Amino acid sequence: MTTDTDIVLTLDTIAIWINRISPIFSIVFGTFGNFCNIIIFTRPILRTNPCSMYFLAGSFTNLVVIYIALLTRYLASAWGYDPSATSMVWCKTRYILVYPPLSLVLWFIVLASIDRYLSSSRNVHFRQCSTVPVAWKIITIATVLTFLGNIHVLVFAQTVVSNGTPSCTILPNEYLVFFNIFVPIATCILPVVLMGLFGILTIINIRTTRTRVIPQENNERLRANDRQLIIMLLFQVLITTTLVAPWALINMFSAIGVAILKYKFSPLGQGIFNFIFNVSRMLYYLTPAVGFYIYTLSAPKFRHEIKKCFRHGLKFILTGTGIMQYLPADVQQGFVAENQRNNVNYSLTRTRKGFTGHVHQR
Repeated sequence: MTTDTDIVLTLDTIAIWINRISPIFSIVFGTFGNFCNIIIFTRPILRTNPCSMYFLAGSFTNLVVIYIALLTRYLASAWGYDPSATSMVWCKTRYILVYPPLSLVLWFIVLASIDRYLSSSRNVHFRQCSTVPVAWKIITIATVLTFLGNIHVLVFAQTVVSNGTPSCTILPNEYLVFFNIFVPIATCILPVVLMGLFGILTIINIRTTRTRVIPQENNERLRANDRQLIIMLLFQVLITTTLVAPWALINMFSAIGVAILKYKFSPLGQGIFNFIFNVSRMLYYLTPAVGFYIYTLSAPKFRHEIKKCFRHGLKFILTGTGIMQYLPADVQQGFVAENQRNNVNYSLTRTRKGFTGHVHQR
């Protein structure tokens, strides 16, 4: 007959393997996906769109989270290697390098949601705020404010020794309670609410635009690329909310229910809580790894750009290694023709962008 102790041991074993295996997939697929995002969002056809700049900034931030937050946590929880437990400098440094990027992962999606709302608006002044220069200014301001908003953690992050085991933690307990409430709200709950709000407002704008006779300027603003970016964003909002909500809820319960209201777990209840916490943390750390795959599944234009990038990379390798000259003439001509098409498409994109800018100035 299965006892509570057996159940707890089973859950602990599963949690150990979750902590050992799942981060590997997040690191490998997240690294590949975010590097692909960086390449694709810097291509000529997408880098002139402000929404792409938020996706690009998010991809860089995702890599920071993967290699500073996720990798260090993986080494500590799975293999017991944690320099922050014995070094006060690294303890404080890790906290300030982990939590601001964790916040920015979702806040850049919020900013992209706001940009799509502005770009789909019938108000010309709103649309004029949706530009690449404005996007970069907002990205810079958001990054600075997020780091400043988390600067207090430098004061309270401490290395301590408990029962002979060193660790990096937050002291005193009163600040720890505040920290466990502040982080889920700033990192998850508030961004998710704003993502959902501006996602709904964007859908309303699109439906309103379709039911009205609108000027050509708006037709240009809501061209195919913009619509596909909106679809990519809405899918990301939905999936991101699903991944981060359990982690936010479990942390809020831990701070309010356990620390403030002094809720006491039974041994079985504590084992179940720890298991749920580990699963929710695993889902949360999938967030910086899944963006590329969401975009690939939801947007044909993104898939098309991926194919062009891979073909361009293949041509670079074939040319650099000298293999290209040994290929059949029709294959070589195909690579040349594709480059010519890309140059023509880029010229048309720049011309269309300039024409739209003149319309706005009028």
